[in-house]
Amino acid sequence: MNRNSQKRIYGDNIYFITCAVHDKIEFFKESQLCELWIQEIKLCKELKQFLLIAFCLIYDHFHLLIKPNNEIANYSKIMHFLKRNFSQNANKILGYVRLNDEGDNAPEGDNAHCLQWQIKMDNFVIQTRNKFLEKHGKYHNLPKFKWQKSFHDHIIRNQKDLANHWNYTMNNFLKHGLPENWQYTGLNYPELIDEID
Repeated sequence: MNRNSQKRIYGDNIYFITCAVHDKIEFFKESQLCELWIQEIKLCKELKQFLLIAFCLIYDHFHLLIKPNNEIANYSKIMHFLKRNFSQNANKILGYVRLNDEGDNAPEGDNAHCLQWQIKMDNFVIQTRNKFLEKHGKYHNLPKFKWQKSFHDHIIRNQKDLANHWNYTMNNFLKHGLPENWQYTGLNYPELIDEID
């Protein structure tokens, strides 16, 4: 465990999670990287089978409100998968990793469903890389993408705590002075948001 990491408590809980980009670099001012993040959340949600209750992506961090299916993956494994996959694909889009590099980004397992997702994601990354090149050319001022080490989590304790964190998460873009029509919040992706009792 990273010496700065908090002790993780696992159980049948809802978790509020915050994860930031290394050095608070505002990578998510780039719409192509925001769109990649949305695709990675969809992939992670399907493969790890957690409930996504709320999310908001900001220029240099994101918030999630999730309920893991611990038989499939706890929230640490969900975050590891999301951070790893996003970093690898973001660096392909940014030109720091060749598009045809294999290895760590292979699907988890050898079933046809995972392979279909991998092909779909590879195609998305190629298309997104082309859009990024059209906008910036080969040269841009963004460094290689990297997340901060670890992440922060909070166990939701009751309905009031859940309501407070839901509102905070979904509307976090307003706190940061982003436009009222900011796209990358769960408010704009109802098909990704799960209802809970």
